[in-house]
Amino acid sequence: MKRLVIVYLMLLTACSLTPKQQPALHDFGVQAVSSPVKLVGKSDISVDTPPWLSDDCIHYRLLTSSPTQLRCYNLDKWIAPPAELFRQQLLASGKFPNQRLQIQLLDFEQQFDTPKQARVVLHFIVDAYDLDANRLIATQDFRLEQRTATADADGAVTSFARLTQQAINQLQQWLLTTH
Repeated sequence: MKRLVIVYLMLLTACSLTPKQQPALHDFGVQAVSSPVKLVGKSDISVDTPPWLSDDCIHYRLLTSSPTQLRCYNLDKWIAPPAELFRQQLLASGKFPNQRLQIQLLDFEQQFDTPKQARVVLHFIVDAYDLDANRLIATQDFRLEQRTATADADGAVTSFARLTQQAINQLQQWLLTTH
């Protein structure tokens, strides 16, 4: 009996000594730029989020079984909160010189329609201001979706990288029509 207890304790200790798998960290990848981006003028871009989007989780939702529950992948994380990743992409694009943009990021999640079919959703509202006069020029609501190639974290990351670029292009087109 004593040996059995010792063996049990050794096994229990061994289980706690095995290293815990660290989550893979993701960003939107290296963007192909044909020529170096040079901003003419300054940009002032802020991206705010509700509290549940202010962490580094890659969020997903199972629409068929629990549509009100927002979940987080355990073995995959963003390298920074989605708002910061989005802001960095906006600045790096070089498409918004002399712009003051206040963005409210409302949705940034993967949604599963079935266990094998998912899409990513990016929803944000933009307030564009005149940089010199600090006057609101226009407000626009953007909602973009894209199917994922795979129904997993890798599919979400890849699709978010593409969807973010689409959002930047749509935002730029909208700003051109407001001036």
